Amino acid sequence: MFRQILINPGHRNLQMILWKDSVDGPVQTYKLNTVFYGTTCAPYLATRTIQQLARDEGEHYPLAASVTIRDIYMDDILTGSSDF
Repeated sequence: MFRQILINPGHRNLQMILWKDSVDGPVQTYKLNTVFYGTTCAPYLATRTIQQLARDEGEHYPLAASVTIRDIYMDDILTGSSDF
């Protein structure tokens, strides 16, 4: 799920990978465009993204939005309803 959340282009310099193929080789730099697993903020960003999506689309999908905002934990939705 984290890899589906885009990072603001202005913040991508904060998520760079430095790579060398050999000891004498040049340093190559790569910028990560998405949230990656292992950062402290990744779970918060994932949860906050889902909540924002529910708020943004709540007018079109009110039942789904309320369940998503109320009954989500990380990437699991735990909800139910009465049969009567």
